[in-house]
Amino acid sequence: MRRGLFITIEGGEGVGKSTNIAFIQQVLADKGIQSIITREPGGTPLAEEIREVLIKNRDEKVVSETELLLMFAARAQHLHQKILPALEQ
Repeated sequence: MRRGLFITIEGGEGVGKSTNIAFIQQVLADKGIQSIITREPGGTPLAEEIREVLIKNRDEKVVSETELLLMFAARAQHLHQKILPALEQ
């Protein structure tokens, strides 16, 4: 059985990630290749909640270790609940 492929598009805000993702998804669809679009942080209900914590404006400074651990928590949930099952499918 052949496993799926994982493609990641990265970049800062406003550099065209969404545009490129839409283009890639259309190319794949035109070739009859199924794709799943997701995002990080986020991608599952819990990871989306963590994303909200990360992006919320607050008076309290979030220390870098806290931000890093939240990012990894969201990534772990995303990986195990969405990415790995999709690749296996």
